[in-house]
Amino acid sequence: MSQDLTENCNLSVIRGITITPPLIGRITMGHTEVRGTGDDSKGVPKKDDHFTVTTLCQKSDRSWEIHPIQATLVKGKEKLLRIPVRIAYNDPGLTLHNSYSCFDTEKKTVGRVMCTGNGETARRTTDEGVKQIACPRPEACEYGVRFRCKNMTRAYFQIEGQEDDLGMFVLRSTGRNTLDALAGRLARLHGMSGGKLAGMPLMLELKAKTTAQSFRKPFYYADLVFRPGMGMIETIKTARAYQSTLAEADLHLDDMEAAIRAGLANGDFADEIEDIDEWVSDDALVAMAGGGQRQSGGLKGLDAVLDKLVAGAPS
Repeated sequence: MSQDLTENCNLSVIRGITITPPLIGRITMGHTEVRGTGDDSKGVPKKDDHFTVTTLCQKSDRSWEIHPIQATLVKGKEKLLRIPVRIAYNDPGLTLHNSYSCFDTEKKTVGRVMCTGNGETARRTTDEGVKQIACPRPEACEYGVRFRCKNMTRAYFQIEGQEDDLGMFVLRSTGRNTLDALAGRLARLHGMSGGKLAGMPLMLELKAKTTAQSFRKPFYYADLVFRPGMGMIETIKTARAYQSTLAEADLHLDDMEAAIRAGLANGDFADEIEDIDEWVSDDALVAMAGGGQRQSGGLKGLDAVLDKLVAGAPS
């Protein structure tokens, strides 16, 4: 990015506000099931065997409005198992963000990140402000064990047919298999294409897998595959043609990516308030919720988390 352009694109935004990619919807692999009625109702996260594309509007019953684009992807009551997506950025780190994270579950800032790290260093909220500290794996960190620190992944895609050229759909996951699949595909395609990922047409596909740890019961994760009838060479050629078109129109993809990185770096944490919906869907927490046991300590109050989520705690 040129010096003049860098100076001209600076926004007057207070430090601490993270400027994330513009979201126009969500891609989910689960939903919230409300149990009970009235004051005794409880929202419990449930995993699905299909994708759902939603808007950013959540109803009072904890369900999300279906995005109109979903009707173009499936017919009738078919399950949505594949979504034609496009990669928006050359930098794979802008498409896929992953970190160890734990969230506030008790204070007025419920839903906000308290600590996030990469396995080497972390940024943690303290009474003295945000501090940088060493980051071991969550199971080796007393703070991480106490506050249920775990892997948090956000993947940003554009869906074929969307009207907003800059808008993104976000897929959130705490699953290791989704992280491994998406990161592995992006890394290989980034290397094979010489870093030309933007404009690449792919298919986001829901896959099933069984392991000894799952007691041979299938669980689902998201993966990126080539679209039907398109191999790797044609896919990469399509991305190169897209970027050539941008260059011919004097549009600057590299400068846009630099502006996005600057926006993400403006805040202490690249977090979004809705992240906690995925974070709280951890199997251990869900199992405890289903057991009907009230808990005020230990895992920092599962019931308090679910109560605030059902009540629609303010951001």
